[in-house]
Amino acid sequence: WNDYAKLVRKYGLNNMPSSTNMHVSFDTNVWIFGLKGTNRFCEVILLNLGLFRTTIGNQIRAELERNLSVIELREFYNLVLEKEITIDFAPAPRSKVIAFERKGLKKGDAVIGAFCEWREIDIFVSNNRDFLRGLAPDHRFVVLSPQQFCERFELQ
Repeated sequence: WNDYAKLVRKYGLNNMPSSTNMHVSFDTNVWIFGLKGTNRFCEVILLNLGLFRTTIGNQIRAELERNLSVIELREFYNLVLEKEITIDFAPAPRSKVIAFERKGLKKGDAVIGAFCEWREIDIFVSNNRDFLRGLAPDHRFVVLSPQQFCERFELQ
């Protein structure tokens, strides 16, 4: 409910965006588990990418290129093109990265958190314990697990 309350405070109860206007980003693990078929919720997310305005930062793109096979990377970039996903290569401001490091995130995670804050992402979906265990409530985006995300938007 805290996550829902954060979105209501941001948009107002009567102005909540539809899923197609919801600005989301998915962590590296969501892409990997979905593409490899090792997590049902991650697979469902990838099947429903067209319902959301999706942006990923360069940190996630680089992690995917390091961790996916050539065939899986091809599938990833096909999804990017088909579903009009934005890959943003601009680095988040250093001050924001430092702020997320002070919140206890490791360097790569701090870069991702700073990116989400800077680019005004509404929901960041991750299986990463550091994100899921809860950042201080002073950031603008909501963090959901893949299962929570699927349940919230009734994805099947």
